[in-house]
Amino acid sequence: MKKIVAAALMGTLLLAAPVAFANPARDELIRTEAQIAALNTADASSAAPANFQEAQLRLSEARAAEAAKQREASIWRSSEASLQAEIVQEKIKLRALERTVSEIETGIATLRRELNS
Repeated sequence: MKKIVAAALMGTLLLAAPVAFANPARDELIRTEAQIAALNTADASSAAPANFQEAQLRLSEARAAEAAKQREASIWRSSEASLQAEIVQEKIKLRALERTVSEIETGIATLRRELNS
């Protein structure tokens, strides 16, 4: 009987362990680091340099807050970095779309010239 109770208690502890060690600040920091690392640095620097620098700065602040065990501050800074990274990503997409529009307009102009000549 004691072994069954001990086994049940141990099972409960093992199931509860991940929750006990969960660290939302660290999880958010890791997610944001991956998000920023996934950005193409050259595209980010040319399409949205200020936002890219802001994302990197906020990520550094999040790391420092996490190291200082300031979890709430770390979550806030990670969230700010993530939002800046999203802005960078959207500006990269916008820039690509603008290039596509320009190429289409050039093609249309060329076709018009050929039709009129």
